[in-house]
Amino acid sequence: MSLPSNHTALVVVERGKVAIKQQALPECADDEVLVKVKAVAINPTDWKHIDWVLQPGQSVGCDFSGTICAMGKNAKNKGFSIGDPVAGITPGPAIKPNNGAFQEYVAAHTDNIWKKPDILPYESAAHMGGVSLSAAAFIIIWSGASGVGMAAIKIASLAGMRVITTAAEQNKALLQKLGAEAVIDYKDPEAVQKVKQWANNAGCGAIKLAFDCISEHDSTQKCCDIVGQGGKVIRLDTMTPSPNLDAKGAEVEQILLYTALDPKNVDHKALAEWNRMMPSLIESKKLTKDDVPLKLFHGFEELPEAIDYMRKGKAHGEKVVVVLQKN
Repeated sequence: MSLPSNHTALVVVERGKVAIKQQALPECADDEVLVKVKAVAINPTDWKHIDWVLQPGQSVGCDFSGTICAMGKNAKNKGFSIGDPVAGITPGPAIKPNNGAFQEYVAAHTDNIWKKPDILPYESAAHMGGVSLSAAAFIIIWSGASGVGMAAIKIASLAGMRVITTAAEQNKALLQKLGAEAVIDYKDPEAVQKVKQWANNAGCGAIKLAFDCISEHDSTQKCCDIVGQGGKVIRLDTMTPSPNLDAKGAEVEQILLYTALDPKNVDHKALAEWNRMMPSLIESKKLTKDDVPLKLFHGFEELPEAIDYMRKGKAHGEKVVVVLQKN
């Protein structure tokens, strides 16, 4: 397949501003494949990197789906072939300044992608990235209607965990369908007490594991209040640390998916294993395109609008996806 020397990409032009530009294709390393992108998913980290981190000239984006169009010399023995439909995650400009997902072509390590089954549309595959499994029996997922929260509820329930989550009342039915046993209104001033009370009434005793899927304002503090001494709170690295945190004796771990994408990282093996499991979970219909509602945008010209939609906090109970190329 003949590849162009330049392609279309969403690029930071100054702090907080992006534009669609032509730039050189990213290099495809020995353990990587080059993917022609069909759809991408928007995450809060995308606008935060645009506003606070990235420099002019760097491209944007993490989550993508598309088809393999080139392969590094070591990638040919990893179960993939040119033409395969795949989806995955790239750390983007964190490693390569011109390798964000929001462009025509993206390079990705073979461990960070998975083969897309034919029954799954590209727009659904774009947001179904790597979510780590946990061995705990019961978990509170704070902000279950967020993109990460909805995925976490589904995966945790598939893993046999009992899930309680917080969200606005209008998202209750959706989150229960995904596997949450109870949904508590996060705006309720007694939300922490109600979570504890529900767990006690359900015969679960004290909750000792929390996943904070918003990790802003006082959400981490509330998770610590729930799990208490000896519990564990996993929070996302949102670049906005929880102020004046009193952990109540709980262990607080901050995670950043970018680090797990590095083959040298201790969590990389688990992420790679999860990516190998994804196709079978989709083919067996344990994970489906209907699990998470999508808010669709179309074309490169709507990428800035989609990012701004996420930036303004409009995404609730849905995942924002941009279709860059029709199937």
